[in-house]
Amino acid sequence: MQGQGKQPSSPEPAVKRALGHSKRLEIFGYLTQKGGADETELVEVLGLTTLAARYHLWVLQDADLIVQVEGTGQGSAGRSFIAATSAGL
Repeated sequence: MQGQGKQPSSPEPAVKRALGHSKRLEIFGYLTQKGGADETELVEVLGLTTLAARYHLWVLQDADLIVQVEGTGQGSAGRSFIAATSAGL
């Protein structure tokens, strides 16, 4: 069909892509279990580089599995993330 652009017809492909990588699945599980974390904590606990953490967080956000919230800590300039419970999982 023409005119559909790059957007999938349903969120399922984005979710499958996001959770299809072991580190993203680990990040999502950690955020779900802990109720949220900032970027610095994820880097330290999961053994990621800052760049890798940011990329994986971006993919998870793009799939609407996590959301960025205002952080209270000093790390990552307040960039904290929580699992999006409204994702329907």
